[in-house]
Amino acid sequence: MRILKRAVLPFAFMSLLLSACGGNTSQLSEGSGSADQSSHIAAGNDNIVNDPAYKQEISDFDSDIVETSDGLTFPIGNTVNIPGAFTGTVYLASMIAEDEIYHFPQTNHVTFEPGARSNWHSHGGMVILVTGGIGYYQEEGSTAQIIRKGDVIECAPGVRHWHGAAPDSWFSQMVVFDSGYSGAHDGETPVTDAYYEELEAEEYTGRNVTVDNGFMFQRSDQAVNMQTFSGLVYLSDIIGENVAGAPGMHYVVFEPGVINNWHTHEGGQILIATDGIGYHQMEGEPVEVLYPGDVAFCPPGIKHWHGGSADMEFAHIAINTNPGTGGVEWFGRISEKEYSELPVISK
Repeated sequence: MRILKRAVLPFAFMSLLLSACGGNTSQLSEGSGSADQSSHIAAGNDNIVNDPAYKQEISDFDSDIVETSDGLTFPIGNTVNIPGAFTGTVYLASMIAEDEIYHFPQTNHVTFEPGARSNWHSHGGMVILVTGGIGYYQEEGSTAQIIRKGDVIECAPGVRHWHGAAPDSWFSQMVVFDSGYSGAHDGETPVTDAYYEELEAEEYTGRNVTVDNGFMFQRSDQAVNMQTFSGLVYLSDIIGENVAGAPGMHYVVFEPGVINNWHTHEGGQILIATDGIGYHQMEGEPVEVLYPGDVAFCPPGIKHWHGGSADMEFAHIAINTNPGTGGVEWFGRISEKEYSELPVISK
């Protein structure tokens, strides 16, 4: 993927290159997520499409286009039914509800069909973590940003913005947002077809995902070998202090068969699986098999362990909740025999 310093992308061009922010499950209707895709290539553009220079220009983007919902990593959830909030079809899955145990902001996963988008709107501070496809994010008064899997964007409280899918790609994102924001919310206004079709956009300037990265978010360059893990792991930060008021989010990639020791977090921990298939277990509880999009919760002070399955790499976001309450205490590790008896993984 080549990152363009600037790309002006009118509708016909983007057709080949290619938040819900809050949301309430009471406003959702059941939906399978399957839908027919229509072509967005404007008539009369055959000469442009078939031009060799044009084909070369778009070749770097093809691998990011997601043509059907099956090409997305996370489950898409249910159809959003909020009249006047979106153009096109959007799906929402609630991932983390803010509560009195973890005190982590409301977190949803939002999926847009090609061309679907939110209205212009504002709300409390929000972190967007792109999980698949190609989409747009635009703040009022700024050029639209083309965003892709692995991008992380912060939207400050009260900033008017919109986000959604590119014309020919499904697009999905996690949104972590301050649902208790008490500031003014501007009235929502649609991103019109005329505006969307003539959109001027540039590649997201805050991108840190490299072309050789094979994971949802940027894996650390160097593996580490620690006594509290059974083998090599890669540790990196996705985001630190942020506008949503969430604690930092860390990215952990386990080599095949690697797990960590039993341990406790005084403030508790939330894990969000992103790549591969892995395990999580709390003391005295059955083993949980984690697939991309699954969320595992471990309350404060409870022993648990987590890690990868034997035949594939596994990655998750790790969030140490209630960060002011204390650190981590480590214990022993499950035996090789116990590991060999874990539930069979199906890809």
